[in-house]
Amino acid sequence: MKRLAPAAAIVAMVGVAHAAPQCPSAQGSPPSQAVATAQQGPTEPQARPIPASEIGASPALARIASNGAALFDIGRPEDQHGLRAVYARNGDHFRVFFITADNQAEIGGVMWDAAGHNITRDEVAPIRGTIPTVVLDTSRSTAGDAGASAVNPVGRLAATSFGLYGRKDAPRVYVVVDPLCPFSIRALQTLQPYVDAGRVQLAIVPISINDHENDGTSTPAATAMLSVSPDDMVSMWRRIITLEHAPADISVSDGAAAALKLNLAAAHAIGVRGTPTVVWSDRKGMPHEEAGLPDDMDGFIAGLAP
Repeated sequence: MKRLAPAAAIVAMVGVAHAAPQCPSAQGSPPSQAVATAQQGPTEPQARPIPASEIGASPALARIASNGAALFDIGRPEDQHGLRAVYARNGDHFRVFFITADNQAEIGGVMWDAAGHNITRDEVAPIRGTIPTVVLDTSRSTAGDAGASAVNPVGRLAATSFGLYGRKDAPRVYVVVDPLCPFSIRALQTLQPYVDAGRVQLAIVPISINDHENDGTSTPAATAMLSVSPDDMVSMWRRIITLEHAPADISVSDGAAAALKLNLAAAHAIGVRGTPTVVWSDRKGMPHEEAGLPDDMDGFIAGLAP
């Protein structure tokens, strides 16, 4: 383990799914590196630092900690189908692992219950910097927040620069992405079957919030996406995903930087706190905005405005 990455699953098993919440936004500096817990009810466990003696006695924990990660117990084994849930953090990077009962093996990922609820998100939510809490503009006032809540997110994103992917007559879903955010990439993969089935059209809105995590490669990647036509934007994104940076041969358009600035302003206006952020209208025409993909994807797709 050379570097801890955000909690994207790499091994699938019963109860474990390939999904995670968001890449948090940051303005000027990344989220706090400190690990802290929020106020919780008496029946919910606090994140507990795992002592060195326990780490040394577990080959799985020792492997995770071998490159300097701090380890914390989260949740209870009875809530995690008998597995021990461990939160590992190294600087700005974190990941959740599930440790087998014999302490010999670890599984990196996120756990969902039979009802499609993200159990891991609930367990890590009290830890600062894990679920996004940093806004795009740290100078926003309380009045600004109230104003943002009154903005129709569907209408606001309709005025941005976005790429279209899917049948033109399918219900449209706006997805605000950072092209190099692993959670944004996972969202594209998760939505792909619904696009293939003609059940949804994606409007991909590129922004850049992850530069502090990837040495400044998100902004050139987003600019590259905004330099091509709307119908070619997802193809460009796939090239970026493969390369892990913007293609060297891309000719950046004159308006790409301005388009990115406008997209960031729109994200600010609707209160985006991380990527992906999903925006849509339901069958009654009511706008919705959600951090990350909804847990019940089939129900979400079925409830879209026709």
